[in-house]
Amino acid sequence: MPRVTIYKHSAWRFLLCSLLIALYLPFTSEAAPSYTVSISGADSYTSLLNEHLDLAKRSKSEDISEEEVQRLVAVAPTQVRSLLATEGYFSPVVNATLDQQSTPWTARLNIELGAPIKIESVDISFSGDIEQKNPRRIEQLRENWSLKNGATFRQSAWDSAKGDLLKAMLNRDYPAATVAHSEARIDPATNTAALVVQVNSGPAFTFGELEIVGLNRYSRTMVEKLNPIKPGERYSQEKLNELQARVQDTGYFRSAFATIEVNPEHPHNVPIKLDLTENERRRLSLGLGFSTDNGARAQMKWTDRHFLGKDWRLESQLRADRDNRLLGGDVYLPTLENDWRPSVGANYEYTNSSGEANDKFRTGARLISPDKRNESIVGVAFLTDRQRIGDVYSNNREALIASYTYTMRRVNNLISPTRGYYASLELGVGPGGVVNKKGLVRTVGRATWLSPSYGRFQAVLRGQVGQVFGANSDTVPSDLLFRTGGDQTVRGYGYNTLGVAQDGAIVGGTVTAVVSAEVIYSVTPEWGAAVFTDAGNAADSWKGFRLAQGSGVGARWRSPIGPVNLDLAYGHDTKDLRLHFSIGYGF
Repeated sequence: MPRVTIYKHSAWRFLLCSLLIALYLPFTSEAAPSYTVSISGADSYTSLLNEHLDLAKRSKSEDISEEEVQRLVAVAPTQVRSLLATEGYFSPVVNATLDQQSTPWTARLNIELGAPIKIESVDISFSGDIEQKNPRRIEQLRENWSLKNGATFRQSAWDSAKGDLLKAMLNRDYPAATVAHSEARIDPATNTAALVVQVNSGPAFTFGELEIVGLNRYSRTMVEKLNPIKPGERYSQEKLNELQARVQDTGYFRSAFATIEVNPEHPHNVPIKLDLTENERRRLSLGLGFSTDNGARAQMKWTDRHFLGKDWRLESQLRADRDNRLLGGDVYLPTLENDWRPSVGANYEYTNSSGEANDKFRTGARLISPDKRNESIVGVAFLTDRQRIGDVYSNNREALIASYTYTMRRVNNLISPTRGYYASLELGVGPGGVVNKKGLVRTVGRATWLSPSYGRFQAVLRGQVGQVFGANSDTVPSDLLFRTGGDQTVRGYGYNTLGVAQDGAIVGGTVTAVVSAEVIYSVTPEWGAAVFTDAGNAADSWKGFRLAQGSGVGARWRSPIGPVNLDLAYGHDTKDLRLHFSIGYGF
């Protein structure tokens, strides 16, 4: 028995000691050091160092040891020199210290940038077909070289200049071109750089016959009519893009990819391979949506791509939202011999906006040119509507008008552009006579410019101006008049709430102008933040015309279907905040 009692006391003593040790250890172990990073002398490159320097990135770590902090401080000067070299500073003086007396610790980097490296000479040489047969092209490529003598050498600019040079050759004539050798010879003693680039163009390629893959439902003749490329033409990526765009614009195909096999041993009459994914012949689509302008929306679309047993495409729809109803359809006919695309259509629409209700009917025909970069549209339309304001005022209006629209597109991507511009001019004429009570002329000009990126920043500028001559709002149907305000015109105001005040309603005017400026900061390649200001209005004359202004902030997402915009805008006239949602750029 005594031996058993001693065993129990020893066990309890052991457990008690273990518990005390476990409780004591957290207070005796050395806490992980925390520290801040102070960078001086780096000027505008401070953000670059904070973003990429290991010492800065690890400063928030909770599991870092004292030895690791000291190691990061020791290697920081080497990393700083490497990062600054990409910006043209190859001889910076870097002093790194760690103050362990402060709380938290402070890692200090004192930097003297020194003089940046300037480009002293650029030697661009060419070999291959371009050297022998296209000296003028060589001269043009050298003139377009972006990194000129006297410019500061930066690694990103150096890579971009070489990429642009090669892309200019790959996109036209020379799809097998390569940069055979490139070298930036840096002389730290004189702070100069000598650039050497050697490009091999390879042979000049020419197009051959069209080979179509994936065509089962629709006729080959229809696709061949859309091909802008003739056998024997010199290679052009722009021509391949145009072929893809023409085919996809028909609505018969879900996707179209035009390519050639780039084989330097067989550069002549290279077949064009067109891979197609067809849409079904008939399709019923049902959809629900929401717009900050018009609330909830429901729609039904019926598409028949073999309408009346021919290669005609019928697209009809029924759409309804809080204020509008639409029933209509368009028939797209086969491409003509000159590659223009004809279509006819008709629709009935009911709209109720800002106190004005309209029953509208429109029918017409139009021809669209094949070139999306320089698109022309010729049309004729008959319009009639019945306008109602309150319970008293009503007015019947109608017009017959012929129109011509020219649109110039110079963007890097038609679906989701990131730089370039759109510009269009529309002219409509309706002579007085049987239908038009008075002769009228309608003109509208529009432009949108997406600037190149400046670091993480980009600007978007928009403008629109329009006028109806010779007639007034009492005789011209509402679709030919102007109202503005909403998601893609003047943000901060409701859809079409800017116009001419009449009997407590807002109706269309005969003149309009809209301007917009926006700056976008890219947080990631897909997401961005924006600040903007818009101004615009519509009136019955320029005399007394006054711009209504809206300003705000927004979020941007580069989605697969185009730019998606979410904006919060303040209307300076109404003193109200409005939320706006839109997709794409436009008016």
